[in-house]
Amino acid sequence: MSAKDKGTEELIKETAKRIFFAEGKFHATTQEIADAAGVNRTLLHYYFRSRDILLEKVIIEGQQEFKLKLSEKIDPNISFKEKVGEIIDIWMEHAKKYPYLDAYLASQIHNSEMVDNIHAKGRPDSKLVESFFAEMQVEMDKGTIPQMDPYQFLLNIISLVSYPLTMRPLLEKGLAVSKKSYSKLIAERKEAILKTLFRK
Repeated sequence: MSAKDKGTEELIKETAKRIFFAEGKFHATTQEIADAAGVNRTLLHYYFRSRDILLEKVIIEGQQEFKLKLSEKIDPNISFKEKVGEIIDIWMEHAKKYPYLDAYLASQIHNSEMVDNIHAKGRPDSKLVESFFAEMQVEMDKGTIPQMDPYQFLLNIISLVSYPLTMRPLLEKGLAVSKKSYSKLIAERKEAILKTLFRK
């Protein structure tokens, strides 16, 4: 593929990510995406054949981008608590860039074929997970965090970070807080999560 072709393909994908996951327009058509990218629809179909193929491609790339940030930005020499803090920071940063990505994934939970394809290509590195679990066990033995199945601790991190982000519109209304106030809560979320997960 030529540099020009590659550039056009990347432009279409970045435009689709913005429309789907930054703006939350899940039902945007290929024509709308093509118009926003400044290309014709025939060209979009040349690269991706269908809207569903494009959508799955950008979801997988969004998850791979998140995984890459985790592997690149987390310093192996910092403490376990600091690593958890880094994971929270990276997740929050990713969620600010694509605020509707997790909501879309949740909406597709019963689309087994899509879920299988996404997780087959976006699964975390098993060595990283094993290393994280080993450090977690050391912290449990020290009493820094409660003894539990390592997967329960991981689920706690995922739930405490993801739910307030994914359910933001509903929680803003349910808690009767302004967007500004909720943004302040999100900004304070990291420290609140660390205090919940760690005894000291």
